[in-house]
Amino acid sequence: MNSQSIPSRDIRVISLIGIAHGVSHYYQLAFVTMLLIVREKAGLSFTDVGILSGVFYGVSGISQTAAGFAVDRFGARPILAGGLATIGIALAMVSVAHSFVGFAAIAVVAGLGNCVFHPADFALLNASVHSGRLGRAFSIHGLGGSLGWAAGPALYFLNDLFGWVGAALIGAIPGLVLAVLVWAQRGTLIDHRVKSRAAAAAHGTASGMSLFLQLPILLCFGYFALLSASTIGIQQFAVPAFTSMFGVGQSFAALCLITFVVGSATGVLVGGFFADRVRHHDRVAAIGLLVASALTVPIALQVMPLAGLLPLLALSGFAGGTTNPSRDMIVRNATPPGAAGKVFGFVYSGLDVGSFAGPPVFGVLMAHGLPSAIFWAAVGLYIVNAAVMLMIRQATVPTVAVSAAAE
Repeated sequence: MNSQSIPSRDIRVISLIGIAHGVSHYYQLAFVTMLLIVREKAGLSFTDVGILSGVFYGVSGISQTAAGFAVDRFGARPILAGGLATIGIALAMVSVAHSFVGFAAIAVVAGLGNCVFHPADFALLNASVHSGRLGRAFSIHGLGGSLGWAAGPALYFLNDLFGWVGAALIGAIPGLVLAVLVWAQRGTLIDHRVKSRAAAAAHGTASGMSLFLQLPILLCFGYFALLSASTIGIQQFAVPAFTSMFGVGQSFAALCLITFVVGSATGVLVGGFFADRVRHHDRVAAIGLLVASALTVPIALQVMPLAGLLPLLALSGFAGGTTNPSRDMIVRNATPPGAAGKVFGFVYSGLDVGSFAGPPVFGVLMAHGLPSAIFWAAVGLYIVNAAVMLMIRQATVPTVAVSAAAE
């Protein structure tokens, strides 16, 4: 393949996987959105909706490591296509469900579809994208996820236009379309197993449970669990927290959250360029997290004038967002040869663990009238994760890093 055709292929791969990741995040929010839409008609309480959301994330988290094994056994492309089709079909099934048991069954199916995305996405990016552009590839992947969350509320508009049955059926289309597109890209999406087997033969690799007991892998898992606990908790409770802490209306509080998310997404894009140009990804990630922590302290102290709240949130989100591509590079470098699917599946299941465990803790803090404690918790988690990033680098053996994509 000539040097001029590589960028074109990379663009196609990065775009397709970024969109697929966006679709996965869209369905994460779309499932809960549909439950809220049909709640009264189906006789569900808000507690029921919370339980069903927990089932979705619980199944996804438990199954993600198994999905990683499947990626390494059968290839990432068919597994990703299957996950997209499965989660799309799950949303369509909402149109025929009428009981808690029925929705619970759908939550299980949706969770099984959702579990494949991280192990399949990162296996494909590592194998298909030139190593000099992986940082930017990871940044587009993260940006796609953020935009996917933003698309979830569109189901409310579809419900107004076509009713909840129409909304569920139309909402299923993106997953089914992407499944076909991913399946058809046999020539573009390189099978990571070829490179992994060659690297494993040259360097050797751990197998079985010993793979997941390696210190760098455990630290990566812990990092993602803590990260998602904080992120999901803030996303779910920031609006009432801002309202209580600063005496602002709900609309302004929502604008504060949007500003934070947009700042984070912008930081992810910028962080991709850093990740492609630096060697010490641990330092980039640690500095970004510590800066985000420092910028969150005035919010937790409630000493910020209202006029400065939006800029501070934008900067805090930006600082945290810049760390995402570097942290993905750190996970890549900590992954033994021949184990990309398994390791990415296990490590990123920490996101589901944190998403499952974090919100109840933040909910208790809100219930006890401690909204500022949410942001103090974020400050602490930023600092802890900065230390974890440095520990991962120190614990990683350089000779076992995953081989880069074809140059």
